[in-house]
Amino acid sequence: AMTTPRQRLDDAVKIINTFLKEKDIPPSTAIAAAVAGVTTLVGASVYLYPETFLGIRRGSFSMGIAGMLQRHAARRRARKPIRVYMDGCFDLTHFGHANALRQAKACGDVLVVGLVPDAEIRRCKGPPVLNDAERLAVVESCKWVDEMILDVPYDINEQFMNELWHKHKIDYIVHGDDPCLLPDGSDAYAAPKREGRFKTIKRTEGVSTTDIVGRMLSASKAAENDLAKTPGSKSPFKKSKKSAVVEDVAEPAKKEHFCTTSRRVLQFSEGGKKPSDEDVVVYVHGAFDTFHAGHVDLLKSARALGTFVIVGVHDDAAVSSYAGAHYPILNVNERSLGVMACRHADEVIIGAPEVVTRDLLATFNVAFVVAEDSAARSPNVGDGSASGAGTKSPPRSPTKSKAPAPAPPADPNAVPRALGIFREIKRGDGPGADISTKEIVSRIVENRAAFEERNKRKGASEAKYYELKNAGEIESATEE
Repeated sequence: AMTTPRQRLDDAVKIINTFLKEKDIPPSTAIAAAVAGVTTLVGASVYLYPETFLGIRRGSFSMGIAGMLQRHAARRRARKPIRVYMDGCFDLTHFGHANALRQAKACGDVLVVGLVPDAEIRRCKGPPVLNDAERLAVVESCKWVDEMILDVPYDINEQFMNELWHKHKIDYIVHGDDPCLLPDGSDAYAAPKREGRFKTIKRTEGVSTTDIVGRMLSASKAAENDLAKTPGSKSPFKKSKKSAVVEDVAEPAKKEHFCTTSRRVLQFSEGGKKPSDEDVVVYVHGAFDTFHAGHVDLLKSARALGTFVIVGVHDDAAVSSYAGAHYPILNVNERSLGVMACRHADEVIIGAPEVVTRDLLATFNVAFVVAEDSAARSPNVGDGSASGAGTKSPPRSPTKSKAPAPAPPADPNAVPRALGIFREIKRGDGPGADISTKEIVSRIVENRAAFEERNKRKGASEAKYYELKNAGEIESATEE
């Protein structure tokens, strides 16, 4: 005989009761399990078939949950910002350093930078070109740096790592994907890696302090040899302590070169910004070769004149015309990125004209024009501004064209002078404010033997890195 639904339900209840008695399971537990099972079944059905139950598209729940988690993470970070730490020597701070700092900042909310002192650099890498104060002035001017810690060890040992965790409240330590080895061959970042609080960023290839020192050595050799062919000429450099002879040997040709992309310019300019109608625009122009503390001092002083600083970076031909045939050390794109990273520059004109014209002043609504302190045009400058005092700088690298550069204009600031908007800025008295590109090159030439030895050692290390990377034996990080 056929059974009714009621009878089938009664039979099911009897079977369940019998099972519960045999297993000695309390009814309350059984009810709770049943409710959980039904809830799970209903929840899964709604999640898998939201069109049927709720009339919404599949995936909406996942997106909603992801949004909730993201908002929760944002609230947590608002309450406790993620603090990341990155250290370095930052000798001859260049756009590769700046890009590393930019990526490190993207790993958290607050970037704390540790500066390795001179003594540690000598112990682990060789002589630094710039001293502590000169390196500090440039690094703390970088717009992605929030805090600085001085006199940090080259290696992150257990004691210092715990100081970072507890005293400075660091959440993660950051470094590039290139190996960083101590003199004994061990990993300088082994300790934070063991604790799982280490983040890797992508190395900016095609530039390094070793590369820039090499360019300077090549430029100085070429300049000395050019002068040697001119009777009665005198070198602008001090002789090396180790050798008074400049061998006609060029630095090894580099196989890896930095390629400027629109994405990189966008990253450094952070999308770019324009002055408002109320802004007082100050225009500063020059070479800005190997961005240093003297440039930082100049831009800080220019900022005091107005509210928006535009920096015009001269093209390579213009710099060669007034600094010498073997200059600039860095090309116009490399120099421009170095300026873009500075917090005192709001906008950068890449390849700006050497001569300040009425059209340029009107286009950018310029209120004041700034150059180096003896701003009457002196073509005897090898520094980062359109004018200044000093002896003629040595020529650039031997790879550059030997064709004579056009004569520089008598006074590129003639128009702003006539309009009464040119301002002379005296060098400040802050650390490194009086340094110049010429002074940096002179330091390297004076200690040529030491820097050549350092470059030989570091150059071999970099060549090995590229060899392993190209062979796929080094896992590269993804750039932020």
